[in-house]
Amino acid sequence: MAIYYGDGTNSNSGRVIRIVQGVYSSKTTNTGISTWTNTPFPALTITPESTSSKILLSCSFDHGIAGSTSCAFRWTRGGTPIGTGEASFVTSAKNNDSWRVEVAHNFLDSPNNTSTLTYRLQFLPYDSGRTVYWCNTPSGAGVDDYRSYSTFQAMEIAG
Repeated sequence: MAIYYGDGTNSNSGRVIRIVQGVYSSKTTNTGISTWTNTPFPALTITPESTSSKILLSCSFDHGIAGSTSCAFRWTRGGTPIGTGEASFVTSAKNNDSWRVEVAHNFLDSPNNTSTLTYRLQFLPYDSGRTVYWCNTPSGAGVDDYRSYSTFQAMEIAG
């Protein structure tokens, strides 16, 4: 399946100009989070060549949460939330807190800017005080304890 962006002509609109990627694979935890907080994942820094450029943000990662609860995520640009709504996406932990929650998410930003932009992914557990596990799970046993890696991309698309 092909997805096209642009006006349908043979212009340069819709072409990929550049891709910035971050990879994260350290087993880490955050406990007692009660406000929006940056994930331990790398920031993505990109400088658009035109104000008409779009930035396609994508992420693929997994996490575990101690106890059955949900976790909200949002993208920020320069520390300011982007998009609509309070969260960009929400995940929900399964009843067994040793299981991982797998996430794949995309967001198309229209920054209208040619300055250097820094994108971060923030999170907020539904129940403050819960521990969030990155690239592993709380169980420490079996397949769920294998360290995973997470990838993040910022792709500039010509407008």
